[in-house]
Amino acid sequence: MRINRRRLLTLACATAAGYSLPALALAAKKPAGDGVIRLGQSTSLTGANGAVGRQFRDAALGWFEQVNGSGGAGGYKLELTTLDDGGVVERATTNAKLLTSTHAAAGFFGFAGPGANREGMQVALAEGVPFIAPVSGMDVLRQRENSNVYLLRAGHKEEIRQIIRHTSSTGIARVALLFEYESAGWEIRDSFAQAAEDARLAGSVSSSVSRGSADVSVAVPVLVAANPQAIILAANPSASAAFVRAARKAGFGGSFYTVSTVGGQVLLDQLGSLAVGISVAQVVPFPWGGGSVISREFLAFCTENKLTPDFASMEGYVAARWLTEALKRAKPREATPAALAAALEKMPPFNLGGFPLAFSADTRSASSFVELTVVSNALKFLK
Repeated sequence: MRINRRRLLTLACATAAGYSLPALALAAKKPAGDGVIRLGQSTSLTGANGAVGRQFRDAALGWFEQVNGSGGAGGYKLELTTLDDGGVVERATTNAKLLTSTHAAAGFFGFAGPGANREGMQVALAEGVPFIAPVSGMDVLRQRENSNVYLLRAGHKEEIRQIIRHTSSTGIARVALLFEYESAGWEIRDSFAQAAEDARLAGSVSSSVSRGSADVSVAVPVLVAANPQAIILAANPSASAAFVRAARKAGFGGSFYTVSTVGGQVLLDQLGSLAVGISVAQVVPFPWGGGSVISREFLAFCTENKLTPDFASMEGYVAARWLTEALKRAKPREATPAALAAALEKMPPFNLGGFPLAFSADTRSASSFVELTVVSNALKFLK
């Protein structure tokens, strides 16, 4: 059985257009005993971060279709329903409720965006479904008590520490941070302050933009006046791109770093040549060059499925492989949320083509991997 991409896109577009709940509740719940494990996703398919959502979704869909064509995982076919939230928190909350009430999702998979993940985790807890592979570095998802969360990636704390380690090793002693004024941004701000203190930086300063805003008129003079040697970008993609333009215009000649959730490719697309030299923290293996087994397998997969290789599609691909590997090993007897959670909880450590994954109940994550890449003069990412 192959996933109906047209139906999926129809649902996504309907949500993006703001259709009401009755208008979307056209598909009745499907029987739980039909040999299908249904997954639900709320992410941006439109708006500033739409490219990231589409890339993750398409790669995950491609892998699930490949597995389904070979008989499934652990005796089950996998189906992913994606609803577009456009980055709007309220829409993500509605989507999460729809995914269980209308689309019979046994688990949430690949939610992206601070609002979608914060609210999605709460809905998942209330509905009793596992919250799998969210595209987020938020610390709140990593608390041990959130026993329904199964993360693939490292968190913002690890990313900030890696960036500060790198800047310190190159002699940079004054670092600034641009963050978004909401809960995920506050976590990043606090992680930055702690990392700066641990590294005994000579100076560190931070400034914010409002949630979802690209207005950097206050942040630019504050950070540039502090005379930092490097600035870490951790706001939304539009604000981060606007900040780079305005800071360069204001005379800032230092280095830029970004956390992974800003979206390196999104910044590159928005900034063009101004993105040259920006270092981007990544939490999945380098997608290009074929330097590792997982990279070679991913590139072959992209060619076969006519996908563009990038970090977002690599994350979707790895997350889908991790989930299907867990199901193959567990061979659950039923397609229930409890069986899906048990498969992930009991998943033993394994090496995915040079990318080690070992789920920890303490961190709720399977990986602490962080790597820095840089945008070259050819507008390509280099390790």
